[in-house]
Amino acid sequence: MNKYIASCAAALFVVSAQAAELNMLSSWNTNYAGAKYTVPKFAEMVKKRVPDLTLDVKGPEAVSPFEQLEPVQAGLYQFVYTHGGYHYGTTGIGMGMDGVDGDPEKRRASGIWDFVDNSYNEIGLKLIAMPTSGDGYHMVLKKPIGSSGRLDGAKVRGTPVYKALIEHLGGSLVVLPPAEIYSALDKGTVDGAAWPVLGALGFKWYETAGYMMRPRFGDVTHLILMNLGAWNNLSSAQQSALTKVGVDLEKETWNQFYGLADTEVVELKKLGMKETNLGSKYANDLPKVFSDGLFGLVIKKNGSRGEEFAKLARSAKLAP
Repeated sequence: MNKYIASCAAALFVVSAQAAELNMLSSWNTNYAGAKYTVPKFAEMVKKRVPDLTLDVKGPEAVSPFEQLEPVQAGLYQFVYTHGGYHYGTTGIGMGMDGVDGDPEKRRASGIWDFVDNSYNEIGLKLIAMPTSGDGYHMVLKKPIGSSGRLDGAKVRGTPVYKALIEHLGGSLVVLPPAEIYSALDKGTVDGAAWPVLGALGFKWYETAGYMMRPRFGDVTHLILMNLGAWNNLSSAQQSALTKVGVDLEKETWNQFYGLADTEVVELKKLGMKETNLGSKYANDLPKVFSDGLFGLVIKKNGSRGEEFAKLARSAKLAP
């Protein structure tokens, strides 16, 4: 492993010193609308606005979403577009942002953006942007919510992001990579899948699940992270331009994601999917249960650093 890291670091120095084309991983392919629009947009903005820098993007076929952080830390890839739930084994901070108000201006003004950045710096990464979809999660289900108003033993595909919420609703978590969700729904291995509102259309889950759980919940926080060594090897002009790209991308996608999600729901209904509602007791508790569950996992993984994160989010009134 040490030889692997050393060779990657050497390659990184050569690539970044020339400031030409850097490599980027995406945890999703273009079936996921959250990647279909955001990744090409980011690459385009970098090409147009960051001097002498372009990106070559590879999807999950190159490296599994759950394994993408390490090669970026090592420098084999210089960027990754991902979600904190895919690397909870390393840190919970990024995942915890799903329980924080997604408004990009509020996040930066409160200091929590810088907190997340500093936390990733400690593991060799630089935060570039957090493109976020507000009210962005839901569950697709094979059957409607019953008279109990909750999931009642349903097996629901998810990541640690959803664990506390699924269990609070009486379900059980089944961890599966995105590529296996369709098959699992089709075969009945799972009774539903927790995922961003953006997704069921591109992945064609409407063919295997007929219902969308309501209300929606959480703020889907995608992360654009960069190898810290590669960042440090950029010129000050490149760093400044890339920072501005990150700010502008967050603002643009914050508005765009709402429109895309609403449009997708309309299309799913045309294809036969229906909304099914939680009982009011569970629906009203959803935001707090989701945030509390996430923050609990962050604290479990990151200790006092996680406690500081939760305190900052709540003191800034960005979490219930």
